Amino acid sequence: MNILFFLTPKVDVGYVHSSDTVSEAAEKMLKYRFTTVPVINEITGRYEGTLANDDILRELYNNPSQTLAEAGTRPLKSITRRRDYGAVKADADIEDLLDSVTIQNFVPVIDDTGAFIGIITRRDVMRYLRNHMIKED
Repeated sequence: MNILFFLTPKVDVGYVHSSDTVSEAAEKMLKYRFTTVPVINEITGRYEGTLANDDILRELYNNPSQTLAEAGTRPLKSITRRRDYGAVKADADIEDLLDSVTIQNFVPVIDDTGAFIGIITRRDVMRYLRNHMIKED
């Protein structure tokens, strides 16, 4: 099975650019109710990692002398991320996808150049598996 069957394309994904500020990222995460978003390089389009809301909170906590206004103007590339979700290439095997989706809420998908093309969510994979298990019964 081709993993692109599960793909939510980049145009339909809430992501942030590494050049965005902390405030811009926090606003986007609040607006869309995301707790984790892909970080994309604005110039190259390459997937750079994953920003979680607790990365922002940890940064604020670890810099108590910094005001919220000051923290909000910092670029995301200056924020230490606890964990980046592993990406898979568009031509990856379904087994590679399943390995990743069991430990991540979503799996970033990249092309051969490392450019971000979208995500595959755990929810979509689970729905597919559930529907196929019901059909087999």
